Amino acid sequence: MLETFIKIIPLFALVGLGYTCKKYAIVGVISLKYLTRFVMYLSLPAVLLGKLATTNFKTLIDIPFLSAYLVSLLSVMLISGGVGYFLFDKHANHGVMLGLGGVYGNIGFLAIPILAVAVGEWTSVPLALMLTLDLLILLPFSSFLLQLSNTSNNDINHLDNNFTPIKALKRSLLNPLIISIVIGLIISAWSISLPASVIGGLGLLSSTAGPCAMFIVGTALFGRSIIQNPSAAIYMSTVKLAIMPFVVFLMMQMFQVNSEWVLIATLGSAMPCAAVLGVMAEEYKTLSHQASTAVLLTTVVSVVTLPLLINILQ
Repeated sequence: MLETFIKIIPLFALVGLGYTCKKYAIVGVISLKYLTRFVMYLSLPAVLLGKLATTNFKTLIDIPFLSAYLVSLLSVMLISGGVGYFLFDKHANHGVMLGLGGVYGNIGFLAIPILAVAVGEWTSVPLALMLTLDLLILLPFSSFLLQLSNTSNNDINHLDNNFTPIKALKRSLLNPLIISIVIGLIISAWSISLPASVIGGLGLLSSTAGPCAMFIVGTALFGRSIIQNPSAAIYMSTVKLAIMPFVVFLMMQMFQVNSEWVLIATLGSAMPCAAVLGVMAEEYKTLSHQASTAVLLTTVVSVVTLPLLINILQ
């Protein structure tokens, strides 16, 4: 465990550096905006495109893997949301947000750089497939349920509607990460060999993804705080860091997925809550403070839980 911790602690140190720079205004809002765009539009897509384009297509279309992860996503979300509904306020929209918080992890900005260092760069391939299901199925489905539950609660007039199901799906389809995944899949399917210069260029861009992504995560944590009554946030955090990885591991075993991909699926599902969770909660006026707290809690706790889980599974 100590060896794994030593490997990934520099990445978490970058998270702390990002937090510090944001706190003391060393990096301004405009700088962060363009740094985030660089990571979202160039460096992370380069990681995904480079790996997928050079991977055998049959390896990428792993139906048992995709099925196991999708079943895990939906089952944990619905069950934990249902349990949360009865444990807390018995509002349908709260149940949906509690369920989403328990399954939606930060694969793009955390899992890809951390697991590349701790396990190997090949991990970006299964993580890209998980990210695709998150963006194309989980987020539109969740926004549909939130829209439906808020409508039934007569809260529709208070919504910004930026996360309606159609808009969520459109955003996902136009997401540069999804576009890079699709291009990578097409190149792999058609067995197109990329020139060495292109692969080298993608490699250079890819090398910037990890440090920049971790720095951005740190800046996103600034301003978040532990609320006075964090029970809902603790509930989401527990489901996300403990129950979700366990269910994913079991499902992967049941679907007889390759053992290496079982490892990555389990670790990928053990990542902290994605910062987008707080954005969606704010847009729908649903547990916004609790969602923001869950992002902070899971990120801090994962400094310990991730090395521990990597050590156990390896």
